[in-house]
Amino acid sequence: MIKAIVLDIGGVLLRTEDRSGRQALEKKFNLPTGGADELVFNSKPSVDSTLGKVSADKIWENLAEALSLSPQSLQEFKQAFWQGDQIDQELLNYLVQLGQTLKTALLSNAWLDTRQELTMRYQIIEGQTVDHILISSELGIAKPDLRIYRILADTLKCDFNQILFVDDFIENIEAAKSLGIQTILYKPGMDLITAIQSKLDQQ
Repeated sequence: MIKAIVLDIGGVLLRTEDRSGRQALEKKFNLPTGGADELVFNSKPSVDSTLGKVSADKIWENLAEALSLSPQSLQEFKQAFWQGDQIDQELLNYLVQLGQTLKTALLSNAWLDTRQELTMRYQIIEGQTVDHILISSELGIAKPDLRIYRILADTLKCDFNQILFVDDFIENIEAAKSLGIQTILYKPGMDLITAIQSKLDQQ
């Protein structure tokens, strides 16, 4: 019996629907396809911030140094980089609706400023929008480390098999499944609401 629904944030609830800004940056700075994402998400400061070791500011300082950006140019880079990101409002509304009868949570590998960003930019607030928000940088542990799923289950006060977890990375899904958590691997274009509802209807 599913008692809790847990969504990843980046790539599931918050998705890059328009890549034109990042493509323009790649052209401007002579980066390969996907190079803008690589600089932002796969730098050492990004990995460190995901584990709570450094602030998100270090990520942008590193990028500014790598591309020799002035403060103004860095702000323009950040604006172009994030401009195509959108919250799936229909999915969020559905999750809030499910919260009337089920426990709800977000579980994200994300930087130290994520909770503030969720509040200020998207009005997603723990205890209001969803019951719990678990962020790797605050816990010092990131998916697919099995410990983060144990923290999730303890927080939800649910057995593993009572949790339905949605993520867009197969390694995170496989780790969750190894503990007995029910899962859905999100892929671009998937009707996720139907997929979740189907799981619930099968109970």
